[in-house]
Amino acid sequence: MGARKDLAKSFSRLTQEEVEIFCMEWGIGLRFKPVTPGCDVSIDQCPPGSIALYCRHFEFSNLRHPSSNFVLNILEYYRGSFGQIHPLGLARILHFEVLCRASG
Repeated sequence: MGARKDLAKSFSRLTQEEVEIFCMEWGIGLRFKPVTPGCDVSIDQCPPGSIALYCRHFEFSNLRHPSSNFVLNILEYYRGSFGQIHPLGLARILHFEVLCRASG
């Protein structure tokens, strides 16, 4: 439970320009209106109608947009969000999906 409590102590240091550059590099359309949280807003305080994502999910987990139905179904089943999964945990989910597809 310690990690969950630490979310309130972690804040973004990205500027809006850096967020937009990141989105362009990873193929996330600016039509989704990506915004950086304020310097005093943690990832566990995501506004309604938005989702919070760590940049590390894309770099470490090889997450791509749009997400597969498998990943979205996993999140829905466990009532979780991207912001609640460590990038390495998401990598395991994505690797499991690839293995399942390879196995038929």
